[in-house]
Amino acid sequence: MIARPLLQYIVFSVLILSFVQAQGTWPGAIPLAIRSLHFNCWLPNPGQEEWPTFWNDRILGWIGAIEVDGVTLEWLGDSPINGTTLVRTEITPTRTILTIMAGPMELEVTFLSPIEPTDLVRQSFPFTYMYLTANATDGASHSVQLYTDITAEWVSGDSNTNVTWSTTLNNDLIYHQAQRLSPSPMQEINDLAEDATVYYAMANSPNVTWQTGAVALYGTAGERLLNSEDKDFRAISDDWPVFAFSVDFGNVTEISTPVVWALGVVRDPTIRYGSGDGSTQLRSSFFRTQYSTIGDAIGAFIKDFPNARQRAIELDQKITSDALSISQDYADLVSLSVRQTMGGLDITISNGTDGQWNNSDIMIFMKSIDNSSRTNPTEFMFAAFPAYLYLNATWAGFLLRPSLQQQAAALPASTYAMSDLGSTYPIALGNTSTTSTEALAIESSGDMIIMALAHAKASGDGSLISRYYTLLKSWANYLAANALNQTIEMNQDISISSDGQNNPNLAIKGIIGVRAMGEISQIVGQTDDASRFMSQASTMLQDWENRAILSSHITSTYGQSASWGLIYNLFSDRLLKLDFIAQEVNGNEYHPLSASSSAGQYGIAYDSNIIDQVKSQWTMLTAATTMDNSTRDDIISLVHARAWFNSTLEFPTDYNAASGLAVGTGGRSSPAQGAMFAFLALKYVSMRSR
Repeated sequence: MIARPLLQYIVFSVLILSFVQAQGTWPGAIPLAIRSLHFNCWLPNPGQEEWPTFWNDRILGWIGAIEVDGVTLEWLGDSPINGTTLVRTEITPTRTILTIMAGPMELEVTFLSPIEPTDLVRQSFPFTYMYLTANATDGASHSVQLYTDITAEWVSGDSNTNVTWSTTLNNDLIYHQAQRLSPSPMQEINDLAEDATVYYAMANSPNVTWQTGAVALYGTAGERLLNSEDKDFRAISDDWPVFAFSVDFGNVTEISTPVVWALGVVRDPTIRYGSGDGSTQLRSSFFRTQYSTIGDAIGAFIKDFPNARQRAIELDQKITSDALSISQDYADLVSLSVRQTMGGLDITISNGTDGQWNNSDIMIFMKSIDNSSRTNPTEFMFAAFPAYLYLNATWAGFLLRPSLQQQAAALPASTYAMSDLGSTYPIALGNTSTTSTEALAIESSGDMIIMALAHAKASGDGSLISRYYTLLKSWANYLAANALNQTIEMNQDISISSDGQNNPNLAIKGIIGVRAMGEISQIVGQTDDASRFMSQASTMLQDWENRAILSSHITSTYGQSASWGLIYNLFSDRLLKLDFIAQEVNGNEYHPLSASSSAGQYGIAYDSNIIDQVKSQWTMLTAATTMDNSTRDDIISLVHARAWFNSTLEFPTDYNAASGLAVGTGGRSSPAQGAMFAFLALKYVSMRSR
């Protein structure tokens, strides 16, 4: 066995890197409202007049304006109204805070997408807050009105679609809602749900007016909306019907109590799930276990705003404080990534035969946003898992359950893990493609075993590994037979760029998976299995070391000394605290390759077979695996440089190392960016010895 520590070879060039921080004070696109797979709104090109957009650049009509002394200025949207000046933006894990000058008034507009790691009801309710305060910079009193509206672009990817709408009001609440005239259940157009309803709400008060349909935005100074509904239902793009609110403050020097609006996009049911035994379920969002009507849920959401804001501030402070123990750049990345990581999920529950919610049947579903419509793609779950372990390890188990349950019930049972639950989200009936699942067999089997053990150790709940022990064991047997010596078919997974077989990075994932299965066996009392898997893993590791490690680095292809890559799969050994792979760093034995061969302005290519492509999720797992702080910080800085790059692309996973431009679709707004939490998972998630 090679005696030198393995982890010293993970990163090979960044110790001698220099890089240039992307210019500008904010990313090219900033998150506004992200709460679910179909409620994902960003503001491109902050500081310019732009419409908010869905992650795929489709416009989501949303206007915010202020009238000051008879002059109307727009602070959100791109209508013909004169714009305002963005002075500052602040991005926290849950909030985007814009400081805006509108004539003599300074506005602070906050977009809050709650993250509620201790409350499944609140976390599953797909609503966000927008709230505003203001003050006169000249100290004088000014006549002030606020205006905001949305269009029906939120409920269809086709603007020619006919929609209907209505307004509901009582003494406490006003809310608009809009939906397709003929919803198409479980269908998407341009990634937007065709069975969604959009809601726009605020608390009722004497100075609030509203209107729907064709609305003239402040036709004359001081004009109030008409409290009237336009019943001429029509296509989204037919005179662009809007759903508006106005708030008249009269003459004021400040607005110190926040003006609060709530925006939500709701689907019910949210997913069609195949249980694996031939039966299917229509599953709903978990919040419905507490609220019988959407109006009750919206009312509670509005009333909860002061507490929700305080919870958000406290969570922001905790996450940021923890991340700052690494660096400011790292704290920035965590703050930018967490909303899209949580917004990539649907938290669901089933309805029993008695018509009652089955509170013991909680499942979480993920979509591979901007890559395909795959449901619970295993490699994306694996990338995002550090975030879920950090925020609430119990929820990580809810994410694993759909895959485990479906595959355990399937006949005949597969000897390896499926790569996903199907490719037509929100329909999750299972992956029936033998070619695609076998191509990802090692990747998926290793990921599932590693995640199952991570969930058990971090949550202290061994129910999943006990219930699905036989299934996990079959996958581990597959890895023991195939991970070290791969065939071409076994190595065509989408996260490896090797040109065929014998990839050490993929192999070490499989080897760690076998070792993790040994620990799972030990936990559940299967001591003979535990001894066998641990012995197999040790033998495989020795062989892997002899074949993969040179004096200077770990190769990315056996036998090709010039090959190299980010061996990010070593991260799992540190995450699980297996102490299976030596972790001491010996500086005298670290020989970085030439920086010019591996690093660009915005990152490090993840494999020498594709020299110019960066994958931010694997880059961050690599950074979390290295034991050298200087190397760690250099890698983080490269990812940060791309995240703050002046491009309209939402925080992507796949991009060119030199230009920062997206590769393919780019992995925009992908939940895989939960990999940014890798350091927090290592430092703050306790892996219990059970």
